[in-house]
Amino acid sequence: MRDDPLLGMIVLMVIALGGFAIWSGLTWLGAQPPHLEVVTARGETVLLFGQGAYRLNPEFMALAFRAQDWVMLVALAMAGWSVVAMRGPRGFAVLLLALGYIFYGYSTLAFAAELDWLMPVHAAIFTLTLFALWRAGSDARAGFERITLPRGPVVAYLLLAGLGTAAAWGPPLLSDLSVGQEGQFFDTRTTQAGHVLRLALLMPLCLVAAGLVLRRNALGHVIALPLIGCLLLLFPARIAATVFQAQAGIEFTVAEWVGPIVGFAVIGLLAVWVLRLYLVALRQAPVMAATPEAA
Repeated sequence: MRDDPLLGMIVLMVIALGGFAIWSGLTWLGAQPPHLEVVTARGETVLLFGQGAYRLNPEFMALAFRAQDWVMLVALAMAGWSVVAMRGPRGFAVLLLALGYIFYGYSTLAFAAELDWLMPVHAAIFTLTLFALWRAGSDARAGFERITLPRGPVVAYLLLAGLGTAAAWGPPLLSDLSVGQEGQFFDTRTTQAGHVLRLALLMPLCLVAAGLVLRRNALGHVIALPLIGCLLLLFPARIAATVFQAQAGIEFTVAEWVGPIVGFAVIGLLAVWVLRLYLVALRQAPVMAATPEAA
């Protein structure tokens, strides 16, 4: 990024490592594990995917990771475009959108995927993206403070996303725990990493960002943009994962088909509307230099 060369270098490293990880996840065959069916500590028999970089993961999770890889190509392309062709607050806004989904995706792989040779790559992307978020946020905040950005619609969207996440994922988790169950598709996992990311990261950050935006604090927009990018791209990722899983013979009830897709569709389409408000407000924003704190 011409406004911050160091940030540009970090993002290009993320894109290079991410491209390698996606190529490996989608094309690398690898050796098939000696046993495709394993028995968990709970006495359940689980079918492993058995092929490629995600061969040691249960079939349900491996197909979700493959769907995420396809959507990750869009996020990496957005990040690359913001670095190569964009400047000023609008460029930082697009970069923050992309980094939000990249961070969420590779934190999921780092915490939830079975240990394999790609784990160090996922961990490196996770770390680099975290630093890029901090650096881009520091640069963007100075410019956002001089621009009138949308407030009411952003606050409403963030509250809906935060409270909706809590309502969608919290009660089922508490219900399973109250009766000593692990929930559907728990498979070989020992913890619900996805629930941790949604309930301990996405949900509180949405509420914190809503409060900051309501108080006209530019930091709220710095937090909101990665969340909007993440929630926007989770919609096609969820659709792709469900289609891949159904094609593999994994059975879903009508509620399991419709519920998540409709929920992600509402949040994703509203994210498009809020993003449009941001881009309109940033269209006439002046080009800015990197802040002294980030330099």
